[in-house]
Amino acid sequence: MKELRVYYDFKTNYVWLILNIMGIMFLMKCAAKIPLCSYWWEWRILMLTLVITLLLWGYKYLFKHVLAQTSPEGLKIDHNEILKWEDITSLEPKNVRLGLRRLPVITIKTRPAMRYKYNFLQKRCEKIGFGAFSLPLYDADNKEIETLVKVIKKRAKLK
Repeated sequence: MKELRVYYDFKTNYVWLILNIMGIMFLMKCAAKIPLCSYWWEWRILMLTLVITLLLWGYKYLFKHVLAQTSPEGLKIDHNEILKWEDITSLEPKNVRLGLRRLPVITIKTRPAMRYKYNFLQKRCEKIGFGAFSLPLYDADNKEIETLVKVIKKRAKLK
């Protein structure tokens, strides 16, 4: 079976791009009307913040970011170590809270005696009951996630 890669799909945040562009245009108009504005440290910090967020938005949307990928050895989620197929015991759909929203994820349950080095974020997620290994459904294409779940069930021999 060939390797499968699922990428993040950020199509819901175009509002931030519009707000950033409008903010930069507003600041540039202010600087054109009142040249003294560009000497204020507040104006410079605001302009720098808008430009940096615009560059980060471009990085997020112009380059593909891998959500998960499968290989013969196991499953790799984001930039974590590979989770071996024999260590996966079950998949559990959950709704987790992020601020005021509830977002859907698939939590991957593992063997209790598994030896794996968690990164900082995985340790925090494990302590709050979220699960150290999870696939976010809110920032990915549903068809790709369904394909990934089928591959996980087949490779990990789950029902």
